Amino acid sequence: MIQPQAHSPTRERVLVIGGDEGLRTQTQERYPDWEVVAAASTLAGISDLCRRPCRAVLAYVDSAAQRIAQQIAGVREAAGPETPVILCCPMEAEPLARRTLSSGANDYLVCPLDGPELDEALAYARVGEAPWTESGSAPSATMDELARLGELLDDLAEDPRAFLSRLAELIRAALGGADVRVVVEGTVVEAGEVGTDPVLVEPIQSDGKLLGQVSLGLRPGCPYDRADTDKLREYAVLAGRLLKAAGTQRRWRELALTDELSTLPNRRALMRFLADVLVRAEGERFCATILIFDIDDFKRYNDACGHDAGDEIIRVVGRLIRQHCREHDMVARYGGDEFAVVFWDAEQPRVAGSKHPDDAMILLRRFTEALSAHKFESLKRYGPCQLTVSGGLATFPWDGQTAEELITRADQALLQAKRAGKNRIFRIGEDTS
Repeated sequence: MIQPQAHSPTRERVLVIGGDEGLRTQTQERYPDWEVVAAASTLAGISDLCRRPCRAVLAYVDSAAQRIAQQIAGVREAAGPETPVILCCPMEAEPLARRTLSSGANDYLVCPLDGPELDEALAYARVGEAPWTESGSAPSATMDELARLGELLDDLAEDPRAFLSRLAELIRAALGGADVRVVVEGTVVEAGEVGTDPVLVEPIQSDGKLLGQVSLGLRPGCPYDRADTDKLREYAVLAGRLLKAAGTQRRWRELALTDELSTLPNRRALMRFLADVLVRAEGERFCATILIFDIDDFKRYNDACGHDAGDEIIRVVGRLIRQHCREHDMVARYGGDEFAVVFWDAEQPRVAGSKHPDDAMILLRRFTEALSAHKFESLKRYGPCQLTVSGGLATFPWDGQTAEELITRADQALLQAKRAGKNRIFRIGEDTS
């Protein structure tokens, strides 16, 4: 059984992504002196890797996994080239795991894991080597400094400038310089007595690409030595790693909230956005309207002309509805051939006589006219056809107070539109007799 080297400054750490608790437990029992942590999803695992390095990653895959190649590629990028990524799969998913090796995994194992095989797979890592340094030597930064630097990732994900400012303050405190300047891709931040000439300068790089530099001013009363130079270099390396990891995290966050086919926000993004808008609408007293609509007879076209035709319909409908809505309105693919739009008053509060649903109907008429006139290439063999949609509208605060209530009411109006003959959009409560 592999054991951590005695001189390792910290416990070896293994990250287990996905699977049941048994996978983590089995790994922990095999290596009782190691820290074995679990992440429920790939996104959670990438986020964990962005914060702390690992000796190895065990990623569970099964036959139901979707976009697994992209997910493992994201794990590989976040883990770095030196950290082994081992796929763990049930017997029936072995072909999928084998194909996924080309996405960045080092090896795959069939569950339940065989101890000696796991030992051999994890031997890819160099025990005791700190994965965050380029030279392989242990960093001279204190553990407290490293922990504080890892915490900066939250700032980078939301506000890169705030991250760089805190990084500059951390470097100045660690090295005692009169001032620190950090420059990354045109963004400049400074800490300390601005204006002194730089004494030490280190480049900030990622995958061989120059991102910027960090420069350190004089240290009052005490010149810098070689150890200080090494420490500044380590901070520059760490900054490059974190900048890269945060970029990966942002890209995966965008992927998690984007529908791959239509490139519109997906249902998860819609629910977050609508909930936020309703909180703001309640406080600022404006209304918000949710539209749920689907494509009339979509299954018939999809079955008759094939999935390529169905995909074209989804993409075109998504593009047209986005073009005919205002920039601040949210347009999302709700699922299947269903779409959703959140219309809201971004600039002025609700006033007496507001015609918010009427304004939405004007936009929707333009959209349905454009859709009816569009010629779908993949539907030519079907003969002349004009696509139509049916939808339902519900408005806050009159038709519902929460995102779930409004969507339920809009769905009810959509069903009314279908029962009334399709090719129409109803407001909830509208008299359809």
